[in-house]
Amino acid sequence: MKKTYKRIILYCLVFVGLVISITAILFPHFQKLSDPVCQAEIREWVNRMGIMGVIAVLGLQILQIIIAFIPGEPVEILSGALYGTVGGLLLCLIGCLIASSLIFSLSKHFGKKLLYALFSKEKVQSWKWLQDSKKCTMVTFILFFIPGTPKDMLTYIVGVTDMSINKFLLISSLARIPSVLSSTMIGATMRRGDWEISIIVFFITGIIGITGIGFNEKIIDFCRRHSNRENCTETDYQCMDLVEAAHRHKIYPLMYCHIEIKGQLDINRLKTAIQQASHYVPEILYTYNFRLGKFTDIGLTKDDVVLQEKTLLDWDLSVKPQVQINISRQEKQDIVTIGMSHILTDGEGFLQFLYLLSLLYNEPYADFPYSNYRAITPFLENIHVQKQTEQTRQGKRTKIPPLRNFSSGTDYFCIVSKISREDFLLLHAKAKRNHSTLNDVFMTAYSRVIARTKDIDTVILPCPADLRRFGHVTDKLTVANLTGIYRRIVIEIKPQHTFLETLSQVHIEMELQKSRYRCYAGIKLLNSTFHKIPRKLLQQIIKANYRILPVSYTNIGRINHQKFRFNDCIIENCYITGTYRLPPDFQLSISTFQDVCTLNCTLIGQPEDERIGQYILEQVKKELLDWVQTK
Repeated sequence: MKKTYKRIILYCLVFVGLVISITAILFPHFQKLSDPVCQAEIREWVNRMGIMGVIAVLGLQILQIIIAFIPGEPVEILSGALYGTVGGLLLCLIGCLIASSLIFSLSKHFGKKLLYALFSKEKVQSWKWLQDSKKCTMVTFILFFIPGTPKDMLTYIVGVTDMSINKFLLISSLARIPSVLSSTMIGATMRRGDWEISIIVFFITGIIGITGIGFNEKIIDFCRRHSNRENCTETDYQCMDLVEAAHRHKIYPLMYCHIEIKGQLDINRLKTAIQQASHYVPEILYTYNFRLGKFTDIGLTKDDVVLQEKTLLDWDLSVKPQVQINISRQEKQDIVTIGMSHILTDGEGFLQFLYLLSLLYNEPYADFPYSNYRAITPFLENIHVQKQTEQTRQGKRTKIPPLRNFSSGTDYFCIVSKISREDFLLLHAKAKRNHSTLNDVFMTAYSRVIARTKDIDTVILPCPADLRRFGHVTDKLTVANLTGIYRRIVIEIKPQHTFLETLSQVHIEMELQKSRYRCYAGIKLLNSTFHKIPRKLLQQIIKANYRILPVSYTNIGRINHQKFRFNDCIIENCYITGTYRLPPDFQLSISTFQDVCTLNCTLIGQPEDERIGQYILEQVKKELLDWVQTK
């Protein structure tokens, strides 16, 4: 915004300087115009031209509109000078009607082929929102009325919408009147020798025009965002979307995939892949209306998704698309961050989207056989949630202290610690020999570090669970929130307990929770009532029942390098993180790519938080590697 104001001030200063210079140069001629003899000579010359003069000026006006980049003001000033304020206005409006009718008819007949022949593809795509707008009439009037907007190109654009030619000619002509009238008034007063009035009108309209040009992009952006607000395309929310949206003031619902690529991505191919992916998951180009709980199409395009050299730490999901991609170009590699809305999907859904994106990047004309499936109801069939485990009941009153302190710091930290491929394969093999999952092993190491760090003997961890594993969805694309949670995994850790003893306890508790479908607790009730309870009340219920603990854990799992790849370059490093946590919250995130395991935490805070985060990650890694080395 500051740059816009500075640019406008600069333009205004240049404009004032030009007005003063031109006035000084042309002052003798302005004085002649005040002479009645000179005025009589001009009238006589106009009368001698007769109808040919009218045709000539009319032709210039028509040509100016058809060739969109020619400015119209000089022709309008000439019309006013020759035929007066009202006569020039009528002549210009007749020219506008003729030229606009011709352009509009050609656009209707040839469609977008004409647009692409006259303007660049990027320019046409930037106006896609108007082509699809349900408020095209109002938006067209505003853009024709305000100085500085590309009116003549708009005539071509509106021609491919559903607007009728009669409606377009009426609203565009009415909207043009103030601008045309001011120009013909300048010409008419100049002819009469009222050069003081000419300069004043010229000065005022010039300042208005420069302001319109300076705010051109912001005016168009405002119209683009608000053109479809009432009658735009919307998709209804699912109940699990609300769980993520309800806590946005504490944990803003975002996920990130961080990638280091040897070589450089083809940005045009990537944008094309985004566009194609939106056919399967249209919500990626939608905004999210937090008040209504709906994904809304306001005309965002692939160009709003792919950014370059911009920090992708946070963005407002209510005005931005649900996916953002930042590409930082370096000498021999690209650093890419892909961010995705956690309201739209969960970790597994994020992976599915990444696989879809890379498939469409590598094979632009691939016919992906699946449509996206977001409903959770089928996953609830034949599921009977059983009572809590004994461990959960005993640990109900147990509270775990936060791992870091409250602070007002606003720095962003993405902290990682990696386990090499060799060590990870050993870890995997040892977990298998002990009849445990890697998830059990990670939770064991994390809980032991928490117990030692906070000097406690009981740790409570929430553990996410992918509900897809309980249903038959292998033949579906499920970019959706289908994650339940084992809310309270209670782990007792005495100083004398070995890693294996803690692991056995974690494994038994997790197996009991799975067999009792505890990850579904509350979801059936939420799904059956979320369309029946007022939104604000429902949000309060969700906040009360889905509390965010200060210490949490998530295992994204394996990123399949055979599915997630780009043919023209090599992914050297890849990991997925959760959103940035405000103090004192802390979450350990784990993901694996090409058998390299990344431990991660994303924090907002001060430098001390970074030190704490790195310490915890290194301690978890040490627990894991020490266990691998024990016999």
